[in-house]
Amino acid sequence: MSFHTLDLARWNRISIGLGGIVWLLIVLARLFGWIVLDDLELILLLALYAITPLAVPLVSLPEKHRLLCDLADLVIFLQPLATFIGGASLLLGRGPLAAAAAVVWLLFTVLIALLGVMLLLQKSGRQLTHASLAVALIYVPIGSTWLVLDRLGIRPLGFSQTTVLLTAVHFHFITLAALMITGLTGRAIQATQRGVPWKIYRIMASCMLIDPLLVAAGITITQVTGMHSLESVAAVLLALCLILIALFNLRFIVPVTTPLRARGLLIFSSTAVVFTMLFASAYALGAATRLWTITISQMILVHGWVNALVFGLCGLLGWRLRREQGKE
Repeated sequence: MSFHTLDLARWNRISIGLGGIVWLLIVLARLFGWIVLDDLELILLLALYAITPLAVPLVSLPEKHRLLCDLADLVIFLQPLATFIGGASLLLGRGPLAAAAAVVWLLFTVLIALLGVMLLLQKSGRQLTHASLAVALIYVPIGSTWLVLDRLGIRPLGFSQTTVLLTAVHFHFITLAALMITGLTGRAIQATQRGVPWKIYRIMASCMLIDPLLVAAGITITQVTGMHSLESVAAVLLALCLILIALFNLRFIVPVTTPLRARGLLIFSSTAVVFTMLFASAYALGAATRLWTITISQMILVHGWVNALVFGLCGLLGWRLRREQGKE
């Protein structure tokens, strides 16, 4: 069987459904103490099992570009196998076998990034909304590389193992969830909002294209020098952009969204990210000023889990349902 003979849309839906079931079973196994996984590993597994198969098909492809369409079909076809092997890397103890499984996921995300590069090189890719969707795909191998480092037990620059895994999570969710939703929001309002709202959106989207790297650079500078300035500025800028994107969704997208369950998911997602980004800003400002302390554990519990399950998962599900109703 090849991907040319499959109904890939159905294949993708089955992959999402099975991935969600497997992820829930893993969560239950963790709760009963049958397996040992920390919260970050569970969040990263969610990115592999659900966020990736939800996000990739949301990118619009030029139908006349056969090579591009074939590559996208190949990505969708290979995704369940890559997810199964990549997910196994987090279920195995750190070591060569787990790293080898993570490398399979890394190679798969390189295919995703290649798809993003080809999209970016298209004429439409130079438009800001399409560039956001393309760059969302291009960033993903950075997260996969840090997953490989984590499975090998490598800690660059003396980072803690938690920070290594946090970086892997960051470059899966800020790209495939946040930056993807940014591009989808712009694409939806582009035809109707050409005045001040569109100008504000362009500024936000431009910042979102570079913000994942700014946050990573800020964390690195903090680790090397102990100075929190860039990390705090990048975190607050990211928070501000995502809050404004959420408000744009609530103002311009939600009122014209059908079906009702898609509208509910987008409301839930957009409202949640306002809260989590205010919390992230408080964490960054507290670290910079030392006036208060929010721990990494508290950040993972509030910022990590709510962003993963509500903003990322519910948001992408809402956009998928909206698209199936012909709104995109």
